[in-house]
Amino acid sequence: MRKFILAAALSSTAVLVAAVVLVTGVAPRFSGAADHLDAPLVATDGRLDINDVYAFQSPANPDNTVIIVTTNPVAGVLSPTTYHPDAVYAVNVDQNGDGKQDISYRLDFDGAADQSVQLRCVPASHCGNPGAVLANGDVGATIPVSGGGSLRAGRFDDPFFFDLLAFRNGLAFCPGGVGTNFFNGLNVMAFVLEVPSADLGPDNIGVWATTTLGGDQIDRMGRPAINTVFIPSAKKNSFNFGKPVHDQRDFRGDVVNTLVALGNSSGTANALADVLLPDILTVDTSSAAGFLNGRALANDVIDAELGLISGGAIPTDCVANDSAFSGAFPYLAPAN
Repeated sequence: MRKFILAAALSSTAVLVAAVVLVTGVAPRFSGAADHLDAPLVATDGRLDINDVYAFQSPANPDNTVIIVTTNPVAGVLSPTTYHPDAVYAVNVDQNGDGKQDISYRLDFDGAADQSVQLRCVPASHCGNPGAVLANGDVGATIPVSGGGSLRAGRFDDPFFFDLLAFRNGLAFCPGGVGTNFFNGLNVMAFVLEVPSADLGPDNIGVWATTTLGGDQIDRMGRPAINTVFIPSAKKNSFNFGKPVHDQRDFRGDVVNTLVALGNSSGTANALADVLLPDILTVDTSSAAGFLNGRALANDVIDAELGLISGGAIPTDCVANDSAFSGAFPYLAPAN
């Protein structure tokens, strides 16, 4: 407690950072990133941990949408460089804004040393070719998707960028006008799915990812940092087990309390809670605009969210993207 009081005396920025630490319990461990190791259960097996979700109009074909899900934080060090062979990895799509999935693209990986991946779409009522295998091939290879598009799963450079150490230590961001990207040089596992936007439904959709093991949901994520920052430690597993349709009912109070602790008025906190929940990444697939419209790889989501939740008191962490993203599939930078 004392170190946070001392740090808070440094600047108004540090006061807000310390408030997040005290309310959420984020600081003492690796969490504090977008969603890397955000809850006790996923910390036991990084293969089931969703780090980040991206959804954006394809720069190579504006009629397509790209969805990227990263898992396995610090792959090769803290996490394996394989996918869990008994897990289901899913991209869920809400077509009508009710917080429920209408389409689910599901990926299964085998247990071979050189893994392969299979992609299906469910349920029968909404997929054009329900239950059929849309793609099948080796991890690390670009696989064509039936009906158009591509799939690739494998190890890549972690696209997330943030001064995590400044955050977790309760320090002011931008010492000397410079920040340090904790994720520079780290790797993750990721799968990249590009499909015709028309296959996803109307222009305005919601996207989130889940991992499931033995029929039980282990992790989920839509927007960056919702569980990490706004949900208390005792509820982080429960949040990951939950469904977006219940977020306002189950977690609104936690989000509002955190926002008030950050210095927002009750009215502002409640208005922001309406934006932050449910934890679904909303996307207008007809638009190339970035976050909060979907999330492109180079979008500085931390700066956007810091400014939003602090009323402009924290405009930046002074960290910029350092990954060499490509304008062509699979868009992510190669592994380090």
